Amino acid sequence: MFKEIISSKKYWKTVVFIGVGFIIVFSVIEHLMQYGDLSLDIFIEERISQGRWVRYFLSRVAGGLMYGMIMGYYFELRKRKSNR
Repeated sequence: MFKEIISSKKYWKTVVFIGVGFIIVFSVIEHLMQYGDLSLDIFIEERISQGRWVRYFLSRVAGGLMYGMIMGYYFELRKRKSNR
């Protein structure tokens, strides 16, 4: 069943949708917790101007991909079990 789920197009669409949602929500919450408000000047100076944007971007993509894969698999497995 694992191979069937991983190879389906619907699974990967779910992974992308959940992953992008996770990246947006997580980034906004982290920004608000770290900076206290929506001050983009400090964020740009710390994350982009100092050359740390690649690390920031890759960590978001990796986290979103992992979360999307786990949750997408969980939803697909639960759906397939309920259809039996």
